[in-house]
Amino acid sequence: MQPSSSLTKFAIKPATPVAPAVAAPAASDPHAAAELKGRGRGKNKRVGIAVRLGHEDWYRLHDLAVREHTSLQALIVAGLSAVMEQRGLPPLSGS
Repeated sequence: MQPSSSLTKFAIKPATPVAPAVAAPAASDPHAAAELKGRGRGKNKRVGIAVRLGHEDWYRLHDLAVREHTSLQALIVAGLSAVMEQRGLPPLSGS
């Protein structure tokens, strides 16, 4: 008889489903639903976003950042702040 792996107990599912510890949120509360799913969007001081660029555009932007001795982050925040100001909104704080 082979010894059982110490990881086999993690592969076995319980025979009876475990009831959730917290009641399901109302469908009209998306923030509560996200918390239960474990996403926790926007909880930290900073929130990451993705910007999709073509390779040539990324290269040009990266080259500009190097020449300006700044980061892509700073360039993107400055650009988005300019768009906000053009629309009569306060600029981004960048922090």
